[in-house]
Amino acid sequence: MGGQGRKRRITEQERSRIISLVKTVPPGRLRWEPVGELWAFDESGPAEWTLDSLGRCSTGRRH
Repeated sequence: MGGQGRKRRITEQERSRIISLVKTVPPGRLRWEPVGELWAFDESGPAEWTLDSLGRCSTGRRH
């Protein structure tokens, strides 16, 4: 009964990489530092994960 359903567009390794990214804080999200200042790991990075930003980050491309 093989061949049922749609063929996957990404490999299992790519899927795992995207899932691990979703579990992290996006690099552009502001966080409070212990000294009371707002800080972002990468100010030009995404503040929220979107499908586009996940795709770019999972392949190592920026913006």
